Amino acid sequence: MSAPNVCLNCSAALSGPYCASCGQRAVDHDLSMREFLEDTTQELAHWEGKVPQSLKTLFLEPGRLTIDFLAGRRARWLPPLRLYLICSVAYFLSGALSESITRRTDRELAAMIVTNADGSKSITPEAREEIARGLPSRLFGYERMEHALVNSAQFQRTVDSVYSKAMFVLLPFFALLTNLAWRRKVSRYPAHLYFALHLYAAWFGAHAITTLATLFATSTTALAISGGVAMVYGAIYGLLALKRVFGDSWPRTIGKAAAVASVYMAGLFGASLVVIAITLALI
Repeated sequence: MSAPNVCLNCSAALSGPYCASCGQRAVDHDLSMREFLEDTTQELAHWEGKVPQSLKTLFLEPGRLTIDFLAGRRARWLPPLRLYLICSVAYFLSGALSESITRRTDRELAAMIVTNADGSKSITPEAREEIARGLPSRLFGYERMEHALVNSAQFQRTVDSVYSKAMFVLLPFFALLTNLAWRRKVSRYPAHLYFALHLYAAWFGAHAITTLATLFATSTTALAISGGVAMVYGAIYGLLALKRVFGDSWPRTIGKAAAVASVYMAGLFGASLVVIAITLALI
């Protein structure tokens, strides 16, 4: 069956294989296996071309995606929000995958939790004493922290759900800080939002990669090194991206970055307390 003369999406007249009004490809009402294969091939080719190239540039060329996006060179890259979502989902899934394979947290908790004769669970006297001395118990109450420890699986699932939303809320806060620091260089707030999306994506992606790299690590030293590598990469990446996008001198870039990081970390700490409080109220 031949393609129709009008676009089936917006009813505009067709003068070629694509609609000049909405961009949809000319298709038939009666879908064929050939069309299915063509659509699937195009989607896979688009995925294989744009996604890896965008991720490679994101991780290896700090700031370039933001510069290209602000300059209007957008067709070759994934949109910033989609890139952020891919990397953030990878980050949270990598943690869940790592825990499901290694069971590190379960093994640590096994030494702290005992099963009573009636089938209920409680924590050992040593663990109870250690928890009572900790800051979380002073802030949220010992009973709540003990309940969270006994129900650690539910607690972790809820934390991951709430934390992902909290990080997305903190993103415009970070963009506001860079806007205040580099307002003379880039005055428009939306430009800083795009920069924050790319920076967050790189941070999430780096942590996802290092988490997956330690799937079979057995020592705490390897885990600490992995976390340290991700933090160092994130700090260096952030400085390079700030320097490239906003074009300040190195001394001014480092000074402003330190100020932004200090305020942002205070906000992150406050958000973490809110996340824990919400999670303890939900479980």
